[in-house]
This record gives sequence, structure tokens and C-alpha cells, in this order.
Amino acid sequence: MVVGGCASYEPAPLDLPKTHDALLTRTPEDETARQFAQRLAVVEGTSAVFDPSDGLTLGEAEAVALVFNRDLRLARLEANVTRAVADFAGLWDDPVAGVDIERIVSGVPDPWVVAGTVGLTIPISGRLEAEKKRAGAQHAAELQRVAAKEWATRAALRELWIEWSAQMNRLRLATELTERLGKVVTLAERQEKAGVMSRIDARLFRVELAGAEAEIIATRARTRELELQLRDMLGLAPAAPVQLIETLTFAARETGSAGYLQAIEGGNPELAAVRAEYEVAEQSLRLEVRKQYPDLTIGPGYGSDQGDDRVLLGLRLPLPLWNRNRQGVAEATADREVARGRFANTYEHLASRLAIAQTRHDAGRAMREAVEAHVLPLADEQDADVRRIADLGRVDPLLFLQTLKAQYAAKVRLIDARAVEAIGAVRLDELIGPPSSVPLPVDQSTSVSQSQTNAKGGRP
Repeated sequence: MVVGGCASYEPAPLDLPKTHDALLTRTPEDETARQFAQRLAVVEGTSAVFDPSDGLTLGEAEAVALVFNRDLRLARLEANVTRAVADFAGLWDDPVAGVDIERIVSGVPDPWVVAGTVGLTIPISGRLEAEKKRAGAQHAAELQRVAAKEWATRAALRELWIEWSAQMNRLRLATELTERLGKVVTLAERQEKAGVMSRIDARLFRVELAGAEAEIIATRARTRELELQLRDMLGLAPAAPVQLIETLTFAARETGSAGYLQAIEGGNPELAAVRAEYEVAEQSLRLEVRKQYPDLTIGPGYGSDQGDDRVLLGLRLPLPLWNRNRQGVAEATADREVARGRFANTYEHLASRLAIAQTRHDAGRAMREAVEAHVLPLADEQDADVRRIADLGRVDPLLFLQTLKAQYAAKVRLIDARAVEAIGAVRLDELIGPPSSVPLPVDQSTSVSQSQTNAKGGRP
């Protein structure tokens, strides 16, 4: 009857066709993604409407990635391991049933001595309570690591999205440049036939056109590669029916009078994760200290000695004289100092990343303002002047070529400046941390539910 209460093993073989079908049928229109996007908007206080049917924006893509990103789905499954440990930590040891049988070989009327005992361990040391606290701290730390991975995934998606958007803009510029260069090459060929331009000079225009066409091929390939990376980060198949909408702007959140560094101290998920890991080290040391103290083992029983019935009671209490779990305590103490050092290193690294992100953001903004105020207007003015001259019949293909290249370079520089500024803002926002604690999506592949809440700052 006792053995019947134990768990039974049931095999669960891998199903590759099911895995394949799950990837191909996954779309942003999935109801799980839609529901989570609505919850995310409520938690973060935004009024955005999730509607991927008309194209997927960056904000909508973040919700999709939080639900379908494969690394996040695996991280939530791994969190279930520490959850299972926490759910069953601190249980009493099972009782031990024992039977002693003796037979007296000398001639006695009843030569058998039989005794049965049940050994019970009474946890008077406090070890079980310490095990519960450590298991709870480990699960809280795992949830914090999942939260930090979620936020890092959102930031990485934003960066990659901006890079892809910039590449899309470069592709359009390169296509436009090629079309205009084709007209200049046609003009140069006419002048070559008329004897106005030498063959060597005319070949220069064809070289420029061939270079621009090669640039289109390379840019188109890089754009496609970045789009495939985005689809992969979203957890979607490469051929999933979804249209991505470009954006080259991202505004960093204001921190008020507190400043970025204080905002990092209070909200950065990576710092919160290492703080939770330090709590695990604290509880581990506490457990190792409690292991020094003995637990009482009692063994009540019943026996028969040469026909006489007897009631038995055995008591065992280890004496902490030589071992005293000194190795475990010393190792846990050293681990706690490692966790303290990891926390300090993480804080210093975040402070350094903050300075770099601020520098990048400020440089990108200054560069964008300079290009918008001076470089691009001058290039546009030059292009307008050249067009007016051409309208008067004074056509100079070389001047056309130089003007086109200057205007193209100015527009590319503006795209680069906008991308640098936006990525700097993304990294500042990443360091600040999420605007609030966002609930984990209820995914079919994990049993982490909304009701599981971490009192130490982890996410449900």
C-alpha cells in the first residue's frame, strides 16, 4: 500500500513532426501573444493596440518575442526545476522500518528473539526550515534571471530592429542612386558619341554605376539577413507571413532628478538577479551552519524475547565533536564572498556601460543635428543648383556624378546618425530597467503561472 503511493514512470519520447508543425504554424496572430500584449500594455501603462494584421511594429514585436522567443521559453522551463525543488524542500525523512531476528542456539524452550522498529528522524536542528528558505531563494533568483533575460531580449530586439530599419533605408537610397546614375551614364554615353567626352571619362560613369549595383546586391543581402535574425528572435519561422514595419527612432525614458545611476540601482534586472544570487549564498551558509547541529532519531518498536513480549524505544543523537560540517560551512562562506564580489562587479560594469551609452547617445544626437542642419541642406542645395543648370542646357555629367555622390553620402550619414542615437537610447533604457514588473506569459510549454509571485522582486 505504501509503495503504491509512489510516482510511476511514464516515457515521453520526442516528437519531431510536432515540433516542426509548431514552428511553422506560429504567427503573431496567436491568441496567446494577443492576450499577453494586452496585459503588457496595461502593466506598462501604454495605450498601444495589438494588431499585427497590418504589419508588426517594434512595440508589438516585443510582446511576440516575450511569448515565442525560444531562449525565453527554455529559461521558463528551467525555472520550473527550481520551483519543483522549492515546492518539496524541507520534507521530513521517510521512516525506516527494521526487523531484528535472533535464534538462541543453546537449548531453550523458545529460542527466537524477534524485534520490529520504526526509525523516525525528528528535525530539532532547524535544518529543514533552512532548506526551505534556500530553495525559495534559489527559485526567486531563477525568476530574477528569467526577468533579466526577458528585458535583455527586448533590448536586443530593439537594437536589431533599428539596425534592420537603417539597412532598409540604405537599400532605398542605393536603389535611388542607381536609377539616377543610370541617367547620368546615358548622358555621358551621348557626349562620348558626340565627341564631347573622352572614352576614359565615360568609362568612369559606368564604373560608378556598376559599383552602385553591386552595393545594392550587398545591401539587399544584409537586409534579408537582419530580417531573418529578427524572425528568429521573435520565435517565428523564416517564411512566417508577417510584415515588419521599420522605425529609426527610440526615445530614452526620463529619470527625473534621480539620474540614470540611481535608476539603475533601483530597477536594473541584471543587478536584481545578482542580488538574488547573493541571497541564495546567504541561505546556503545558513543551511550549512544548521547542519552542524544533530537531529534526533527515535526508533519505537515491539519485540518478543523467548516468548516474552517487549516494547522497545531507541534514541540516537550524533555528537558534533570532530567533523561539525566544517568543510561545508567554509565552502558556503567562500561562496558568499564570491557572490558579494559578483554583485560589486556587476554594479561597476553597469556604471561603465552607462557612461558609454550616454556618450554614444549624445554623439549620435549631435551628429544627427549637424547633418540635418548643415550637411544635408548643402547637398540638397547643390543638387537643386545642378538641376537648374541642366535645365538651361549646360549639362556637366561629372558635376552630376559628384553631386549625386555627395547627396547620397549625406543621406547615409543621416541614417547612421539616427541609428546611433536610437541605439544609444535603447541601451540607456535597458540599463534603467523595465517600467514595472511585467508578468510572464502563460506559455503552453511551461507551468509557470500568474499566481506564482516572488516576494523578493521576481516576476510571477
